[in-house]
Amino acid sequence: MENLPQICVDTTDAFITTERFGTREEVIRWIKEVGINNKVTVIISRSDTETGKRGRSNKIIFGCDKGGKHKISDSGTQSASKKCGCPFKIRSTPAKDGSGWKIDVKCGLHNHGLPDRLEGHSFIGRLTTDEKQHVADLAKRHVAPRHILLSLQDNYPENVTRITQVYKHKSVIQKEIRGPRSEIQHLFKLIEDAGYVYWSRKKDDSEVVREIFWAHPESVKLLNIFLIMLVMDSTYKTNKYRQPLFEIVGMTSTELTFAVGFAYMESEQTEIFCWVLEKLKELFMKKDMCPRVILTDRDLALMKAIEVVFPNSINLLCRFHINKNVGAKCKQHVVNDLQKTIDTLWMEVVWASDEVEYGQRLHQLEQACGDYSGFINYVKDTWLTPHRHRFVGAWINRVLHLGNTTTNRVESAHWKLKQMLGNSIGDMVKYWEAMNNNLRLQLGNIRASFQKSFYEVEHAHVSPFYGYLRGSISRAALRRIAEELLRVDYVGTNRQICGCTLRTSYGLPCACELGRYILGGIPIPIDAVHVHWRKLTMEVELEVGEDDGSEVDMTSAMDELWRRFRSLDVIGKGH
Repeated sequence: MENLPQICVDTTDAFITTERFGTREEVIRWIKEVGINNKVTVIISRSDTETGKRGRSNKIIFGCDKGGKHKISDSGTQSASKKCGCPFKIRSTPAKDGSGWKIDVKCGLHNHGLPDRLEGHSFIGRLTTDEKQHVADLAKRHVAPRHILLSLQDNYPENVTRITQVYKHKSVIQKEIRGPRSEIQHLFKLIEDAGYVYWSRKKDDSEVVREIFWAHPESVKLLNIFLIMLVMDSTYKTNKYRQPLFEIVGMTSTELTFAVGFAYMESEQTEIFCWVLEKLKELFMKKDMCPRVILTDRDLALMKAIEVVFPNSINLLCRFHINKNVGAKCKQHVVNDLQKTIDTLWMEVVWASDEVEYGQRLHQLEQACGDYSGFINYVKDTWLTPHRHRFVGAWINRVLHLGNTTTNRVESAHWKLKQMLGNSIGDMVKYWEAMNNNLRLQLGNIRASFQKSFYEVEHAHVSPFYGYLRGSISRAALRRIAEELLRVDYVGTNRQICGCTLRTSYGLPCACELGRYILGGIPIPIDAVHVHWRKLTMEVELEVGEDDGSEVDMTSAMDELWRRFRSLDVIGKGH
């Protein structure tokens, strides 16, 4: 007692009890609960079990977590020790009369102050079994550790865990799941377990993986149904290895974006792009199938690869990025007073509806840039001369691009993926899990959009004029037709005034066509709508007239039609 410092806290009365406990676990639970209630962190200093050997008996020695000698380190780091030689000691042994375990307080004193609260205490902050499961469930959904901690505090008010414990337990979970497998081995296992289609390439005579390409099985179905238009682009800052991620997306009949495939690449070279596109080609059900239009940025290596692998596809360039680059160059070469005028003239060149108008608009731009040869030479040499057929309206309005003239679909997909990912320092397994979760949400939205187009009718489309189309084409297509119908008042049936852009670019009836249907007093025929807009299912359908050596079985289709009919109300059945 003489060696105790000036600070002395006595907790003897809190631990004195005549109660007998049936098991060792009950003793431990009671003492720790009393300790927490009195702001004392009780640990097991020593535990022994009777085995029949000499000197071995059933006993538990409890102490304070600040017991033991203070450890001094010469490492130079900001290390610390909480040990201060606290004499607190409790002994628990089975009573000789067999009534259970008894508690004997040997020393209830502490040579240190007791905290008001236990936040930040590593021992008290340990997660319970239920709390560990809660962390595991949220971590699986890629919830940020700070939000996991807040959720723990909401669900377990007595919890004093800090964010360090959350990070540690997440690490433990990942190690338990991965086991002895390496990161790339675990990634392949996840891909295989989820039923993905995938390929990989290794470096020559080594086990180092260079590229990986994978696609969800449902994405493969969608690719073979909606193969008119694909958008491709690379993104960065998705993994700690700083490898570029190449993503390919398509568009459904309901104008929703679906992910086709993903590829991690060693670098962005033509040969590597060719390998990725060759694997994409293997996803098609028929060898002669290919996307009609592929939209990209002005990535020369990718454009060359597309020319090699898909020579029959039309490669369009993103208008947004072209206009952005031209605008930046304009600011470098042109004085402020003329920048807005030249920007307007440039946009008129890009949106020119035919080659005659294109020539006129370009001439106006050249005249306005008479004193800025550097700018006009850049515009013509970099964009117009080699690539005008890839982004200028006079040429791309003849292409069935379904309204896709920018890479915003794939850029938006990148953004959603990175939101799910949370940061850019994770490994490939973390990225794949985020991508897989994002795909599940995406596919659910697509299925729902198909059902809405099949069952629901918007008020603007109740007219008999749309009678053949309702429930047979997507609501997105119906909206575009309804918007085009507003042009009929001043277009009439004149094709020159109409321009027929909706017909050539979207595969939908344009204003002059609609005018002729109105004059004839007939509804819009279903054949006037491109087959892309008529697909409201994720099942790949057998084409009519296709000879595959077997008869076409309509049983499942009729069963599905009958099931849908029975699920409708009286009005729906009548319709």
